Amino acid sequence: MNLGPPLQRATLWVLAAQAGRLVTKDRLVGALWGDAAPKTAEQSVYTYVAGLRRLLEPERGRRGPFTLLTQSANGYSLARDVCRTDAEDFEQRLAEARRFQAKQDLPAWLRELEAGLGLWAGTALGGLPGPFCEAERTRLESMRQTAREDRADALLRLGRHQEALDAVAGLTAEAPLRERARELQMLALYRCGRQAEALEVFHDTRRLLTEHLGVDPGESLRRAYELILRADPSLAAAPSATTVTATGEVVRPRQLPRDPQIFVGRAETLVRLRALLSPRDGGDPQAVVAVTGTAGAGKSTLAVRAAHAVSDHYPDGQLYLNLLGATPGVGRLNPLDLLGRLLRGLGVHPEAVPSDQDEAAAMLRDRLAGRRTLIVLDDASGPEQVRPLLGLPAGNALLVTSRESFAVADDCVQLVLGRMPRSEAVTMLAKLAGAERIAADPAAAAELADLCGRLPLALRLAAARLVENRHTPLTELNARLRDERRALHELESGDLAVRASLQLSHDMLAGSGHELDRAAAAALCHLGVLRMPDAAPEVVAALLDLPRDAAERAVARLVRANLAEPGEQGRFRLHDLVRLFAMELAERRLSEHDRDDALDRVIGLYGTTVRLAMKLIDPHRVHPPHEFAACEPFALTGSADASAWLERERPNILALTAHATASRNPSIARSGAHLGFSCQWPFTFIGYRNDILPLGLQALEVGERLSDREIEALAHGYIAMGLGPAGRSEEALVHQRAEVDLRRTIGDSFARMRALGNLWVVLNALHRYEEALASAREQLHIARKIGAAVGERHALMGIGGAQLGLGSVSEARATWRELDGLAKQAGDHMHMGEALLGLAEVHLKQNDPWSAAIVYRKALTLSRERHHRVMELRCLAPLGHAERLKGAFDKAREYLLEALAVAEKYGAAYTMGFAREELALLGESAQDDPSRTVDGSAGAEGSAGAEGEEEVDAVGHG
Repeated sequence: MNLGPPLQRATLWVLAAQAGRLVTKDRLVGALWGDAAPKTAEQSVYTYVAGLRRLLEPERGRRGPFTLLTQSANGYSLARDVCRTDAEDFEQRLAEARRFQAKQDLPAWLRELEAGLGLWAGTALGGLPGPFCEAERTRLESMRQTAREDRADALLRLGRHQEALDAVAGLTAEAPLRERARELQMLALYRCGRQAEALEVFHDTRRLLTEHLGVDPGESLRRAYELILRADPSLAAAPSATTVTATGEVVRPRQLPRDPQIFVGRAETLVRLRALLSPRDGGDPQAVVAVTGTAGAGKSTLAVRAAHAVSDHYPDGQLYLNLLGATPGVGRLNPLDLLGRLLRGLGVHPEAVPSDQDEAAAMLRDRLAGRRTLIVLDDASGPEQVRPLLGLPAGNALLVTSRESFAVADDCVQLVLGRMPRSEAVTMLAKLAGAERIAADPAAAAELADLCGRLPLALRLAAARLVENRHTPLTELNARLRDERRALHELESGDLAVRASLQLSHDMLAGSGHELDRAAAAALCHLGVLRMPDAAPEVVAALLDLPRDAAERAVARLVRANLAEPGEQGRFRLHDLVRLFAMELAERRLSEHDRDDALDRVIGLYGTTVRLAMKLIDPHRVHPPHEFAACEPFALTGSADASAWLERERPNILALTAHATASRNPSIARSGAHLGFSCQWPFTFIGYRNDILPLGLQALEVGERLSDREIEALAHGYIAMGLGPAGRSEEALVHQRAEVDLRRTIGDSFARMRALGNLWVVLNALHRYEEALASAREQLHIARKIGAAVGERHALMGIGGAQLGLGSVSEARATWRELDGLAKQAGDHMHMGEALLGLAEVHLKQNDPWSAAIVYRKALTLSRERHHRVMELRCLAPLGHAERLKGAFDKAREYLLEALAVAEKYGAAYTMGFAREELALLGESAQDDPSRTVDGSAGAEGSAGAEGEEEVDAVGHG
């Protein structure tokens, strides 16, 4: 019978496994998809159930009523006797076999085992998808392996030694690390007269266990070796060699690997581990402690060191197992194998180890009751692998290391290992490569530690490079590590490599059966396209062209796998070495076209969001036209949110623009240049005018390289705007005239108008007021001709400034008033602020600092309401100047010191210089003014008639 598509068959299996019981819809969804359930999961379940009903009861039609597969409000139930699986038959045969074994009925034991194994005809569950089927497949495969070992054991007990040898040969080939199978193979070889080969099996097993697990053979296997070595007569008896341990013997295992000889740092974490595993009050230890972190963080070494440090607290022994969660080429231990190894380590005879996971877990708890035993499980693939061990009797403890997060594990304290402090990293280099060599160049040693990400594995490999090349200076190795193309290659030595360790972490995700794991692997690969300090899920959504919620889940998965480090507000970053690996990964796995497409979408994300942010802050500012790649922008809710986002994302925007403008793809380079152009107003508002110059220079290189005169013209203008605040107005004039010249031949009227407006800004700064006035009037003419209101207002600013510079104070006042009226009419707060600043200068020209101070304070209030940092700076220092002229020295000092602090934060060199000059003058004025009052203000005569705001020739800001 064709049971339909794979997920429909998996649905039937889930229901059949719990026949006669209700299976909720949520449980079905989880069983079929796990965390990666699509939005249509419930509808899909309904479709699969409908398909199964038609197969089970075809005579009922589409609407039923159905009696075999019924539905309730919460889920579905399959009648108990509808179907019977061969898996059930297999488990029943094994149960019968155990009963015959207990009765010492060896032929019946063998018969039931062979009947059960005969039911197998390929992969369990036919390779059906989904977390439930995957777990069932793992469980059944483990039971099958144990049954095969039981069959070999039964054949040996029945004296059929050659058959036993043939049976166990295939088993050891498939699972070379199963100690019970190796022990049976040794006994079979011995009884077949092949003693030397039996001993060779032991040596081979010991080598494999050491290489792959870092442990020696268990006690039972060692005892079998000793008996075979001396040809002990007991081996000829019928009972299996698995009974060699004397009954009632108390086993106190000491399985920990050797305490590491070189161990540096992690002092705080080690103290924390000791406190958890060996409480000072002698009480019970923490039940489960997990040490997690990225590849190469030193988790295993730390766990072994901690286990040795607390071993006295566990007189009943210390068990150690490598779970192979991230060991290449070797399958990870399944929970039943894990339980079996622990039980055998505690002295349980192999044939007495239950083949059922729940029974084995119960036996382990029974053996550990009343004891104090430490179990160290290294390299767990995640919480699921060790779940049967959770809930051990009080007094025992589980210490686990894993690359995966254990935050969801029950009764578990998780310690996440990050990078080492620089001092500890340098000390580790000194211990490994030689103290004198490291001390000879402390600066280079500190840089080397940073280039290694301050991770123990990378530090160990770098030290190996130094040891291999004794005459190589640290600075030379640093230079090679600074080269992104060589860094990971340098961090290799023998079988150890940072790249290989990270590759394994990636491959485990990429090869997973879970869609979420594969999405996380794809995210890591695509993140290699970028050169940004950190990122938000929106960036991953753009890279992969996914919805934000799906990208957020992929990022969370990377964080749980310790391949990404969480930050504030849902952000994350890649460790430097992980970032280099991701870059290599993107180069290998993605075509150039795919890399460019992903990068273009991220540029589109930032381009559209920067413009959205500026629209929220001030909708009157204009950006050069450019069509970015379509992408859903970051969600911004208002001007304050937009300013905070710009502040937060500024380093990423600068890095992304530099990366894009350097691209060989013309389209990417152009979009990168326009992303930089889009930042001029936003960065001005939040105070980072110094960023405009490098953005303009990058864009000019793009324009010249691509012979794109439009970008060249814009770039010259932006370079001029960046040079002005740095006090380099003569250089700025050269670039601004270049833009104007280009605009007279290629630009449209709006672009020419804008270039002329920028020209008068530079000319006014150079006090070339006649030229500035001509440029501003030409701008005004074009603005009125094309109906550009914003251009008209900007031109009036230039005219007012030039008139004031030429001494036409009354004309300047009229111009600033006209500007104020137009700005209020348009609701343009920035131009309203400019009008206030202009009128304040008029008052200063008229030797009226009292009125000027009032107007400056109005402008300051407006700038702070609009989060305009540059205008705030332009208010603070002149306000301090006006207060000094008034004689209000304390107020002046307050404003000037604030101006100096803000200017230093944003690198505003001109304002810093002006504020310092004013503070120097303020000191002299305070000493020379005998009329200064106690509160620092001027005397009554000096301020008469000036403080009433209604008398001040100023404009309000509405």
